[in-house]
Order: sequence, then structure tokens, then C-alpha cells
Amino acid sequence: MRHILDEFQRVALANTDIFFSLHHNGNEIFHLPAGKLRQRIVGIFGTQSNKHLVPVEENTDIIKLTGYVGKPEYAKKSRGTQFFFVNNRFIKSNYLNHAIMGAYEELLQKGTYPFYAIYLDIDPKRIDINVHPTKQEIKFDDERLIYNYLKVAIRHALGTNAITPTLDFEQNVNFANGISGRKPVKQSQPFETRSMGSGSKKPSVSGNSKQEANNRKNWEKLYEGLDQASQNDVPVGKESVTIESKWSEGGEALDDETGSFSKTEKRPYQIHASYIISNIKSGFLLIDQQAAHERILFERYLAALNKNKPITQKELFPKTIQLAPADAAIMKEIVPQINKLGFEIQEFGKNDFVVHGVPADLPKIADQQTLIEVLLEQYKANLELQLGIQENIARAMTRSASIKKGQSLSPLEMKELIDQLFACEVPYKSPFGRNCFITYDLDELDKRFDK
Repeated sequence: MRHILDEFQRVALANTDIFFSLHHNGNEIFHLPAGKLRQRIVGIFGTQSNKHLVPVEENTDIIKLTGYVGKPEYAKKSRGTQFFFVNNRFIKSNYLNHAIMGAYEELLQKGTYPFYAIYLDIDPKRIDINVHPTKQEIKFDDERLIYNYLKVAIRHALGTNAITPTLDFEQNVNFANGISGRKPVKQSQPFETRSMGSGSKKPSVSGNSKQEANNRKNWEKLYEGLDQASQNDVPVGKESVTIESKWSEGGEALDDETGSFSKTEKRPYQIHASYIISNIKSGFLLIDQQAAHERILFERYLAALNKNKPITQKELFPKTIQLAPADAAIMKEIVPQINKLGFEIQEFGKNDFVVHGVPADLPKIADQQTLIEVLLEQYKANLELQLGIQENIARAMTRSASIKKGQSLSPLEMKELIDQLFACEVPYKSPFGRNCFITYDLDELDKRFDK
């Protein structure tokens, strides 16, 4: 189905003056009357795409560039909405894609890809279409010139629409958060009591005496730059996740030799809001909190898909979300599996769905539209791996719901994360191939210090 949709989109975008319709299982997915390019894009990718389109138009003696690119907040976490047409023929070009990515420099959140539908009209004598059997790759006489024309044209279009890499604080927040709608983290005042990455707290300083003033200056020197460092460590828009622990609050340290827990008080602590250090008898573990949580969630979601349905948190006011026609077609196919994860989603109209509930253990999400869109993007990205539908959904949901680097955790939350990780069947690797933890041996540390 995905390949059919991809091919349909390419043909429909290349021929906007022709009526197109696509049916699946007796239902009409697309109804695209002949019209202008913007109308065709909106017809394919949904009405929400209209406000995110930026027109591109540049004419030179060698090439004519037209089309649309998406605003940075419309970028997706997976590829699939990038289209190049040369003389109305769809092509693939990593080289030209690199030019567009360069035009978006400093505007895109890491790991996201912008929408674009770019049309290049050029003298056929200046290109060679016989470089690949499918004719989807071509060679230009002067590739560097085309590269520069394209990059400048996109940059100019973004600049004309007041989208430039020189952003103030509020704009950076919006781009960092994408379309999540989450509120930015407020910057704390100096000497406000707040949690540091290690779990310690900065002392409060008050008073007007000379001694207290000197103390304040000393503390200021000691903590100089830490407020800024803390702000940099925590990505804007990230919300904390509280994991309710079923273990006792008494400190317990993992014994790597026996696999048991001792009663010695050895609390884990966090560095750079990304890694957790936990003591063991022979040394310590350095745990990647995101990779560890991905492993925990992946096994939990697979178990839910196979047998156990988790608890659903009902929404007081069910929310209706609208998806692009292609995404709606995929959603209809996988919604029964998604509901096994604790969602309660019903089809409601052609491209609309009603969310009645979400998994109870899912972090609080303000924008369910974004959650579902991210889930679908991850699902589509995994289609190339040819996974089974259950594993694909489990991986997509894991990527969407896991805690991320830069998220501060309390000692209790870190301890529960460790407990859950080592209760997994495969605690060593995340479902995406990353190490969940690394072991450091005391003997190895002694050698490094020439002991």
C-alpha cells in the first residue's frame, strides 16, 4: 500500500492539470481535481499543509525553478515528502537534496526533513537521463551551478517569508518544539533553589549583611555559568516523566556478579541530564537513559500487542484529529493494533479520527495530533525494514514515547528505570541497536590512574 501511495503522489504532482482519484477497499482515498500546484499539494497532504507552504520561484538564463517548500515547523522525522521534478519527470537526487538542506541550515530540528516539491525546467540538452535504468536519476552538465541556484532560491524564499536562521528566543522555541504546542521552559532567576543534574540543589542566599553579601559573591563565583549550562542541557519544550516505583525507597545497588540487590545505600545520579551512573561491586554502570527507556517500552508494547492490554486513560473531552489522506489510509489499517497499546481511537469520517483515550503510562501529551503524526512518521520510516506490523508499531510507539536526552530525572525515577531495565529480556541493547549501558571496572580505572 505504501509503495502505491508514493507512486500515486509522484504522478499526481507531476500532472496537476489532470484529474486523479485513488480507491482502496471500496473507499476513495484521493479525489484530486485538476488545478494549481498548491491545490494539488493540499489535496494530497491535507488542509493543514496549506498554512505551512512557502512558494519558490526563480528564473535564470539556464534554469527555471518553481514549487513550494515547507516551513521548518512542518518538517517530519522521516523522509517521504520530498519531490524533485525535472521537466515534469520525477527524479531522485541526494546532491540536490543536500542543497535544500543547506538552505535550511540552523532552521531544522535535528533528525527532521522538510517538505518540498520543486520543479526544474531546463534545456534537455543540458541533462543526461540515461544514467540509471529507471531514469529517476539524471546528470546535469554543470551540477555545481544547479546546486548553487537551488540553494539560493530556497534561501531567498525562506528569507522573503521572514524565515531566517537569525531567530530570537521565542522563535527558536517554536522551531525546537516543532508543532507540539508545548510551552517553553522558563529561565530561572540566579540563586533560585533548583535541581542540578547530579540531584544536588543550589543553596538559597539571602540577607543584607556584609558577611552575607560576601557569601553571595562567593557562591556566585562557584556557580558561575551553571544556570546557562543547565538551560543548554535541557531542550526547550521537554516535559519531565514521573515513573512510579514499585520498589522500596531504600537504596539498593545492583550486584553484577550475582544479579541480586544489596541493601547498601548507593543512589544513582545523573550527568548532563542524559546518562545515569549506578554503582556495582566491581565498579559502576554508565546508562544511556533514552536507550534504556526505549528497551523497556519496546518489550512492554510487544507484550501488550501479543496478549495484555494496558490500562487506558479516558479523555474527559475526546479530541478529533485530522490526518492527510495518505496517513489516514495507513491509520485505518493499523488502528486496531494501536488500540491494543492502550489507545482508544475510532475512525470518524473520511480522514478524521476521534481519540477517546491514551495509554495510562504515557507521559502527559498536550497535543494528541502531534503524537499520532509522530507515531505514523516512525511507522512509515520502519516500513523499509520490512518488519512485522506488531514490531513496527512497537518500535514507532517506543520512539515517540521514550524519555529523551536532556530530561532531568529524580533519584527515585532513575532507580526505577534501572530496575525495569534489568527486568527486561534483553537489557543490553535498545531496539534501535544502541547500547543501553556500559560497564566500567575498578581495576580498569586504577590502571588509568597509574595505581
